[in-house]
Order: sequence, then structure tokens, then C-alpha cells
Amino acid sequence: MRPSSFCCLSTYTCHHELFGLLLSLSIYHPGEKMHCLVDSKTKKAIDESTPKIQLDIVWHVKLDKYSGMNRREMEQKGIWSDFQMMKAEVIDLALQTDSDTLFLDADMIVLDTIDDIDKSKQLGLSPHYIKKRDTDLYGYYNGGMLWTNQKTLKDDWIQFTKTSRYFDQASIEDLANKYSFFTFGENYNFSWWRVAQSDIPPQAIISNISVKNNKLHYKNKPLKIVHTHFHDKTGTVGRFNQLMINLLTQIKDYKSLMIISRMVDKKWIIQLPRQPMGGKWVHNNDSFRELVILLKNKDVDIELSKNSGHVWIKPNILLYDRPTLYWSDALNNPSLVMLGNGSMKEEGTILKQKGLTVKPWIFWPRRPMILEKVLKENKILGYDERKSTTVFIGNYENNVQQKYRQTKHDWKLVLDEYHCTSGHKHKFTQEEYLMKLRGSKYGLCLRGFGSKCHREVELMAFGTVPIVTPEVSIRDYMDPPVENVHYLKVNNPEELKEKVSNVSEEQWKQMSKACFSWYQRNVHSDNCWENMITSILNN
Repeated sequence: MRPSSFCCLSTYTCHHELFGLLLSLSIYHPGEKMHCLVDSKTKKAIDESTPKIQLDIVWHVKLDKYSGMNRREMEQKGIWSDFQMMKAEVIDLALQTDSDTLFLDADMIVLDTIDDIDKSKQLGLSPHYIKKRDTDLYGYYNGGMLWTNQKTLKDDWIQFTKTSRYFDQASIEDLANKYSFFTFGENYNFSWWRVAQSDIPPQAIISNISVKNNKLHYKNKPLKIVHTHFHDKTGTVGRFNQLMINLLTQIKDYKSLMIISRMVDKKWIIQLPRQPMGGKWVHNNDSFRELVILLKNKDVDIELSKNSGHVWIKPNILLYDRPTLYWSDALNNPSLVMLGNGSMKEEGTILKQKGLTVKPWIFWPRRPMILEKVLKENKILGYDERKSTTVFIGNYENNVQQKYRQTKHDWKLVLDEYHCTSGHKHKFTQEEYLMKLRGSKYGLCLRGFGSKCHREVELMAFGTVPIVTPEVSIRDYMDPPVENVHYLKVNNPEELKEKVSNVSEEQWKQMSKACFSWYQRNVHSDNCWENMITSILNN
């Protein structure tokens, strides 16, 4: 069975690890209750981090006394043992509202659903599974993981710890003598000490790890929890950490890898190619790469790199922002590909055939900085304020674009404004072009070099309803626009004329509002990161 609730504690010193625990737990236990005993700075930091944690978090802000101190400093002040007994305190707080609770240390990452709770017992304990010489010193059970349904446990644990040979940990043996208990298996609470302090050779321990159904297993059982400080790159701990990262990379567990990277770097890192780059890797740093610069999020850092012509979320999430798969020959084995342009049916299938995990992503304006400036300086126009009903403004610079924009259909016969130029010189400046879109009720969307075009996104930014043709991949978004809610779909000019005439003023207003809302939620620099990272980790 699953625990009725979870609980943990952390001060600001370890808040990055706590964030990782909460993120990983939310993947396998979304919406479930977590009691967090913290100091004020930790709560504030977690509240301001992205994405918002998909747990029912109950905050208990009672640790300001310990804020800003590490273990050595607390031991010098003689309050380390008191701090450790805050475990008993948060367990007690959880049991005031929940029938049982599972305590987890902050330096843990959850890899699977926790569903092995024996609720017929009073305690659930996690043995160290190490040699007796060490358990004689540090305790048979680990203090970082403990389940209970007993409200008397707090007082007992505190009392037993007063005479414990090793703080809160050895005293768990006294709890085991008083209460009925079950033990978590070796697939729980897996840590460096299991490898380094066993009677069994380290390689024999490691050989118990296998991959089944794209999941890590230990002795043929799903590996549930890893317990370690992932930022430690030295000695035994560092080697253990690298082992776990290598195994997670092998199975392409991109969620866990991202969370570990966030714990270590203390921020999300987006890696942009450092331009200028040669050959096909040259890029004007517009489009998505310009949008990255606009991100208004202190939780994200940008790194410029010469190692790749692609955009990445560290450690190896590929943000594929190119218009076609021409640039896909150098992907460096990503654990996940977020597909910007193209369709999941066509480009997505090709990438999957290469053994890659692919998800639909967003698309973006050609010049996000200019668009957001225009949005800031100009209101969204109402129905009667728009001088044009339908507009198309486009250009073709290659044979692919020409194929989709010079067709058998004479679109200009049914549009109020139609401008289609060829070559590298455009009829309007970027700002003039955007203002034209803003002033129309509808905008025609014809496919460009890729099956998505900046135009669809730019139209929705101004509440202008897109009219899309069959070649446009309008549904291949992580938050797909909906036909007749965000856009109209047509096959030819006659159908365009008919559909537009059948949309009432009230219907248009609803669609316009839905378009603007979609853009703000998915693409605008204020929100796109939050929505993107939430989609990657939680959907």
C-alpha cells in the first residue's frame, strides 16, 4: 500500500536537495500530501522555484533557529541532536491530520512509486544492509527513511535518543523493540554505503542492478529511492553518484537526470550555441534563441557553448528548434527530444525510429523581442477596432516555401490583404508586419520551410484567429490549440470565405480571447519556461 502522507525537513543549506526530492516524488505521487518542516528561507526559495511542485504541500515553518548552519556548526553549538529529532517532530505534525506518514531525508530522489507499506504494522524501517562492524557503530537502521502510524513515536524516539550510541539513528533499534515493524527491501534507500560498507565486494553489489522495462531494478525489484548528495564528486560518494547518473542515462530517465542536474547546479541550465558557428550551424540567434534571452526567471541560467550547434537543457534534453531534420545528424544521444517545428507523425516518427524519445514542444515568433515590445505598447484590439477581416503577409526564399505559398489556390481573391514576396527583401518591417496582424480579425496560415510557421504563433499573440491549411502542423504542440476554439481549418479559398462568414461576432470574441490566452501561457517569456518545464517533468 501507499503511505497516506509523506514528511521531510530541511533548512536553507539543503533546500536545493529538498526541491529535487519534492520534484521526483511528485512524478510518482502527484497531488499527494507532503508535510515539510523548514525555515522561512527554504519555503520562500521553493515557492519561487520552477516548476510549481505537483504535491499537496503542508508547510511547517519552525526551523529558523537552525537556519544557515551546517552539521559541524550545529555540533559546535550542541544542537545537532536536537535538530535531528526534528524528524520526530515533523512525523508528529503529519500524524495530527493523517493516519500514517513516511519520513524521507531531503537528499533523496524517488525513482518509482512507493507502494510497499505494510499498514498492519506500526513501523516501517530501512536497514543499512551493511556489515555488522559498521551497524554496531552507526545503527542497524537508517534514520533517513521511516514510516509509522503511531502518535506515541515522537516521545519514544526522543527519549531513546538521549542514550543512543549514534544520535537519532541507533535509537531506532529501541523503537523496533517496542513496536511491530516491517523492513523496506534492498530496492529502497539505495546509497553509497551499501556499496562501500558491505561484506560483499562493491562490484557484486553493483551487479545486482539490472534494467527491465526501461526501469532500474535491484535484485529484480524496481529501484525505488536513491539516497545520496549528488553534488559530491569526490571519493566513494562521487563514484557512486556517477554510477547512478550513468545508469539513468542508459535508460534515458530524462526526468531524474534533469532533477539531479538541477540539484547540483542549483538552477536549470539552458545551453545555447555560441555564435558565430560555421557551415550549417550558423544561426541569427532569433526565434527561440532570442526567446531564451527574454526569459524572466531567476531559476534559469544560460550557458554559451561551442560543443554543440543545438540548444539543450542540461544535462541532455534537446530543444530541437530547427525547421527541418536537416540538422538532426548530430544529436549526441539526448535522453529526450522536444520537437519544435514539424509533426509528431512525420518528423517525430523518424526520430523515434532512431531510438529517441520525442515530445511535442512549442513554437515561437520570428523576433520575440519585437513582438513583446509591440504587445507591451499596444492593447489587444476588439472586434470593431480591427480594420481588416482577413490578412496574409508572407515571403518565400526557397523552393519549399514557394511550393506551399504559390499554389493552385488564389487566396488573394478572398482576403482583404494579401502580400507574398520572394527573395530576402520583405515588404514590411517586422514591427509593421506585426501591426498588420494585430489589425485583422483573421490571418491565413500557409506552410513555410517547416510545417509550423512563426505566423500562427504571432497571430495568436494579438488575439487574431489563425485560418490554417492542411499542410500546417497546428496540433503538434505540448498544449495543442483546438479547432474552432483557437483556429479555423480550411482547404481552399471558398471554404475560407464560408467559414469566416459563419462565425458570429460573439464567437470571434471568444476565439480571440482563447488565442491570446494560449500565447501568453505557452510562448510569452513570462510564462513559457514554467509551462515547458512542467510539461517535461509532469506530463
